Amino acid sequence: MRVGRGWLIIILFLLGLAPAALAAAPATIAAAPDIRENLEYQISLGLWSDVARVHLVLKELKPGHYLAEFSGAAQGMWKLLSRWLPERYQTEMVYRDGRLQPVVYREEFQEGGQKILKEYRFDYDHSRLTLWRQVDGGEKIKEWEVPLTGPVYDLLSLFYNVRLDALGPAPGGASLRVMMMPAPKPRELVFCIGDVTDQGLKVMVNSCSPGAGDADQYFIFLSPERVPTLAWTRVTFFGKLAGRLVNPGEVKKEGLLGLPLSGSPIPKVPR
Repeated sequence: MRVGRGWLIIILFLLGLAPAALAAAPATIAAAPDIRENLEYQISLGLWSDVARVHLVLKELKPGHYLAEFSGAAQGMWKLLSRWLPERYQTEMVYRDGRLQPVVYREEFQEGGQKILKEYRFDYDHSRLTLWRQVDGGEKIKEWEVPLTGPVYDLLSLFYNVRLDALGPAPGGASLRVMMMPAPKPRELVFCIGDVTDQGLKVMVNSCSPGAGDADQYFIFLSPERVPTLAWTRVTFFGKLAGRLVNPGEVKKEGLLGLPLSGSPIPKVPR
């Protein structure tokens, strides 16, 4: 069985069980991009303290054009289960109007012995989002198309837009609602901002579809750079699933995108 959609938000905050290896990058990606940041997290699950090590990497392909990629490796006996897990999450983005705008979002995973590629294409000129599906390297088939009516994010582009403060200020006690990429139904994340503690800014995240009664909950501590240093949720039968940042010294404190310094603040994106 494949990891469910509810786990994707865990991956955003570096809580997902990681894949064993990555396939070769698409030919459209530059051979030697500039790595802007490489964050590493240790994953624990219930009684197991080192289930996986995962990386979240931001690369600059060319000025104003970026690639975010999630990768990692299961540890110990958990390697035996890695064949059930997604193999790649990857987003190409362009910096425009004060935010990172997703252009293509990809998922690669194994399902029923077949290698599946899902490619979500953001067409801003025609205000539409399309999903294309490929099986074992064959022809890409269009599965669906939905209107693109406003700013929406995949999980990786959301991660970096939060880092850039592109969603605007969110003081303690505030709630921030963000529309996610449809799949194909709309999805929404609700960020409930808490207090600053010794561990960082505490945030609770609810993940749900608009109108749905139930929501999955996730808890995060953020550094001053808005990087998750610790995050956790509860998993049926296993208990606490958590991710901890192990290389905080690698956090880019300024100049994450390598853009020229400007005297004016980054413009905010309408929510």
